Amino acid sequence: MLELLIAMVIGMVLLGLVMVSLSTFLQSGYDGVASGQANDNAALTMTIIRRQVVNADVLYNPADEGSNAGATVPSGFSLRMLTAGARTTAPPETVLGTITVPTCVQWRLLETGNLEDRSWPTGHPTAVRPWHTVMSGLVNPRPTTPPFELDTTGAYQHRVLKLTFVLPQTVRATGPSLTLRSSVTALDAQFFAPTASEYCSPVPSP
Repeated sequence: MLELLIAMVIGMVLLGLVMVSLSTFLQSGYDGVASGQANDNAALTMTIIRRQVVNADVLYNPADEGSNAGATVPSGFSLRMLTAGARTTAPPETVLGTITVPTCVQWRLLETGNLEDRSWPTGHPTAVRPWHTVMSGLVNPRPTTPPFELDTTGAYQHRVLKLTFVLPQTVRATGPSLTLRSSVTALDAQFFAPTASEYCSPVPSP
């Protein structure tokens, strides 16, 4: 009887160890898939922003844009541009045949980790498309690691936009953060602060 009890205890301990190992394996697999999806989403979002910047006519300095995107948005956590590479609401239509009408686009990263964008037709700030969450889960330290920053050095001064997205390594955020960086040169964009409505001013209320 004693031997049977000892065997049962040993079996239960071994079964427990197997279950713990299996649970850890499954959780690791889930975290890996989730992290991969988050990385893919961040890379895709960067591609969208790069396309907009390449097609931008006016690019505002993100260091001056925080207050234009909400009271809780610090410097460098918002981006505004006039670009031909975005969607918006009518009027006017954004695409006339094969000609894309320039559109005002604004991005912001909130304290919640949500990266949002909105747009409106030039000269029609009341026709703004509401804020839309493009991705979530970003953990950029505020205010030290802004997602949007103009590079003022090098041959292309104020022509290079640096993008920085900080992601938790896993969905449980137990591992080290993962930082994704990219940059894009906007050679055709003007860098000044025009106030006329056709240049995305004034900014619609956040």
